[in-house]
Amino acid sequence: MSNTLGLDEKPTEDQGQEQDANYNELAAQTANGASWFYWIAGLSAINSLVYLSGSDWSFLAGLGLTQLADGFVDAAIENGVPAAVKGVAVVFNFALVAMFGFFGYYAGKRFSAAFLVGIVIYVLDGLLLLLLGAWPSAGFHAFALFFIIRGFLACRKLNTYDAGRAFQAPPPPPVAT
Repeated sequence: MSNTLGLDEKPTEDQGQEQDANYNELAAQTANGASWFYWIAGLSAINSLVYLSGSDWSFLAGLGLTQLADGFVDAAIENGVPAAVKGVAVVFNFALVAMFGFFGYYAGKRFSAAFLVGIVIYVLDGLLLLLLGAWPSAGFHAFALFFIIRGFLACRKLNTYDAGRAFQAPPPPPVAT
């Protein structure tokens, strides 16, 4: 009868298990979203190493900003700039790789801001790829963003749930008889 009056009943054991399963699912989605930052960082690092070796292939998941920097450096070298300038591109590339690694780390620790800043930068990177006509890479960015955003939303739900749970009043102490 309390449900019809809008009053909450004590959760049953089944409801508690369902809440735990939902919590665990949200935690898994958060971890999955955070892990995408590690994949982006790792594949971008491999792309940078491939660039250093002089090869022309790259992973779709890599950052467009690193590929753009590599292209600028190659164009500068063709116009007479010393080849040592490749080091500047590599330092820039690995700074971006480290940044995405940090996004992955802090997103995994459930810092919503890390997700949000990483999403914004990765969206801008995807837009850059669209402008450059790199359709497959831009498409992969959209695919990865789906899972990263899903992780971000799960992270927010978990943080809200934990904040609400932290402010619940403790049960009253037992009455001594």
